[in-house]
Amino acid sequence: MRDASAVVRELRTQRGWTQQDLATRARLSRSFVADVEAGKPTVESAKLFDLFQALGYEVALRDLTTGQVLR
Repeated sequence: MRDASAVVRELRTQRGWTQQDLATRARLSRSFVADVEAGKPTVESAKLFDLFQALGYEVALRDLTTGQVLR
């Protein structure tokens, strides 16, 4: 599994966005985005999901045995 901090940074830079651009779109602070990208372990998961939504992705639970996505 890839580290969320690396994924957020990669998706943000692919779009040419600054940390502030992403923070604005996710309605979060730039310092929160910086904490996520730095791999700070105390970030709130709900806010992390907001970042992925702002980047155009959703987070889903997938059964590792069947591959079925929980909806």
